This record gives sequence, C-alpha cells and structure tokens, in this order.
Amino acid sequence: MTYNELDEVIKDSTKADWLFNDERGIYTFKNDLNLRIQRKEIDFDFDKFGGEDWATRHPDPTAYRETYEIYYGSSFVKEKLLVSVDGHRATLPLPKINTNIVSYEDYHFAEIVDQLNTLSEYMERAGLKLDDE
Repeated sequence: MTYNELDEVIKDSTKADWLFNDERGIYTFKNDLNLRIQRKEIDFDFDKFGGEDWATRHPDPTAYRETYEIYYGSSFVKEKLLVSVDGHRATLPLPKINTNIVSYEDYHFAEIVDQLNTLSEYMERAGLKLDDE
C-alpha cells in the first residue's frame, strides 16, 4: 500500500470500519488488519493544552493534546493531533491557525476516533466550523 492509498483508505472509511480496543487505545481497520491507529498515552503535565478559547470554554476547562499514530504493519506512517476537552468528554480537531475553521480531513479523522459520539455537539459548543472547501 502506498502513502496516498493509505490516506484514501482513511478518508473513505467510517467509524464502523474500525475495530477499537479502549484499553490499548488501538483502532484496527477491518478490511486490512495491517492498518492501525494508535492513541498515545497522555502525559498529564506535558500534554496540557491551553490558551485557546475553543478548547477551554467547557464546564471542565482542562484540555489535553492527544496524539494518534498511524501505522501500516510495523511501519510508522504519520501522526494526527487532536485535543481532548471537557474532562475527556470530546476529542476535537485543531482549527487552522488563527481561525475557528477545521479541515474536512481533520474532522473526518476525529469522527473515526469519536468513541462517545460527541464530536458534532462539541464542535458547535467550541465555535469550530467545518471548512467549506
């Protein structure tokens, strides 16, 4: 599988296409078991995320950076950064710098890993908008 093919597989997939193990933080693609997304453990000191109103305007203002690593077989391919907000009640994609606009690709990735089905609600609460392009 090429890098571009892997990107297309992820873009074309839905949450239902992935097996999830919460204890390990691993998402495995059902149609190709070599493709997986692995959530790194949060370092509650180093990964604290602040200074952005969209991330801290919730009842629990604490936010943490979450890193998701994408692997194919044993090969690391790339990582995606999301932000866990409101006491881990939602995981949001990062907006483009100095905007409240989120790319469709980042939103779609957040949909795949949205285990509590709170992404849409929290996007609205945070004032984040999906890019029209």
